[in-house]
Amino acid sequence: MGCTRNHSRIWAEWSIVAEIVLCLLIPAESWAAFATQFSMTTGEEYNDNIFFSKSREHDFITFFVPTLTLLYAPEGQVAPTLTANFSPSYQIYARHSDLNNFDNVSANAGYTYQYSPRLNFNLSDSFQRLGSTRTSGLGGFGGLGGFGQFPTGPTSPPPVGGVATPSSSQHLNDLTQGTQTSNFVSLQGSYLYRPDISFTGAVTNGFTSFAGSAGGTDVFTSIGARGIYNWRQEHNLHAGYTISINNSRNGDNGVIHNFDLGDDYFTNYNIQLTPTLSLAASTGLSLNTGDGPRVANNTSITITKLWETAQLNGGLRKGLTPSLGVSGISDTTSFFTNFNWRLTEKLSTYSSANLSFFDTKDVNFKTFQAGLGFQYLFTTWLSSALSYNFNWIDSGSGANSTDLLQKGVVKSNSVFISITTRFDLWPNTGLARSISSSALSPVLTTPFPIRVPQPSP
Repeated sequence: MGCTRNHSRIWAEWSIVAEIVLCLLIPAESWAAFATQFSMTTGEEYNDNIFFSKSREHDFITFFVPTLTLLYAPEGQVAPTLTANFSPSYQIYARHSDLNNFDNVSANAGYTYQYSPRLNFNLSDSFQRLGSTRTSGLGGFGGLGGFGQFPTGPTSPPPVGGVATPSSSQHLNDLTQGTQTSNFVSLQGSYLYRPDISFTGAVTNGFTSFAGSAGGTDVFTSIGARGIYNWRQEHNLHAGYTISINNSRNGDNGVIHNFDLGDDYFTNYNIQLTPTLSLAASTGLSLNTGDGPRVANNTSITITKLWETAQLNGGLRKGLTPSLGVSGISDTTSFFTNFNWRLTEKLSTYSSANLSFFDTKDVNFKTFQAGLGFQYLFTTWLSSALSYNFNWIDSGSGANSTDLLQKGVVKSNSVFISITTRFDLWPNTGLARSISSSALSPVLTTPFPIRVPQPSP
């Protein structure tokens, strides 16, 4: 276990070294394509169950979260193809001063490289460390991050410079106990064979290391490929295969083979004229040749409604997944919904909810998470946010077999208010000159060029 934690530290150290070397190798004339920004968020949270335990302990927590952001856009492009963020968090507890810490850290980076008009690659990495408490802050299920990327369909390419979405089991890190360190890296590629045929591939790897009495490390790796056929302008038929290897900390290992077929349906891409409706649906079979559930239905449904100032997203995920150290492979069913609404040019709101059912060899449990938040932009460099989070888990008798759960129902409520100040570091220096409310864009995007309908003669 100690060796694993050392690997985590080595990864973080080498990431910093690699960034420094990259900066030194970049010609001076290329620095104009880079931009850096620094922000400082100060917030106050009330949480009625800081350890997310049946023995409830409440407290007021003051947060200080500095964030360093790096952006890069090639010449001639406005959207950055490289984004990187690093955010440590300092917490001060009003009633439990012995818990004051700098334990929580998050970092993520995404890079999109267009090798040719037909071939694209996306490389991304997400790192997170959680201390012994479970507070929402900026990184919780309904924290300020609620304005982030929605779940997508299996054929949607990642956003330019974006970060790949981790497995749905990663939501469990807010509902389990103890100090955790996790990392998720993804490499995705897409190739446009001809205007109506595209191929995609992905390799992902992730681990979660547990400290203290829990101990151990969960590691999972997946490799997949998919073929997509644009048989009509509004429809993308697709078929895919993915193999996933999971090594659980309790010794339950599994090799999962996922087969699926599906269709993506798009109505209208012009959001200024009519609302846009998108539907991605696929179904198939998951086979596990290791420990745990052997066979399960593999289904993915994502429905999106897009207006000019609002976005509604919901769907279903079902299949064999890891269980984040609780046990081995799980036959998991998840229902989710998300809603973003730009009320005014400066005021935005979001809401989100996720209900999941986990069925493993040793323990069955249910989880529910919900969040509601508002964000207001005072100026280009100053904003504030208010959010509410609810977490709930119901574990069966098998919970006694793991030290990450407690039998029965555990729940928590938290309210978080914050203010954020942003500064430009490069190429301009001073208070941030440009910032906008959360952007609204289609959740389901097509890997094919959009063909504009021609008027009939």
